[in-house]
Amino acid sequence: MLTKSSPISTQLNLFHSELFSQLDVKDPLIQLANTINWTV
Repeated sequence: MLTKSSPISTQLNLFHSELFSQLDVKDPLIQLANTINWTV
């Protein structure tokens, strides 16, 4: 019998951590991007 495996939510994107460490989180465009609801 096969069971569905749950996705691993702690796995990070391969490139996300390196790119994010280079960005200034105080930059107004970064703050704006964090407030936009991108799923809409």
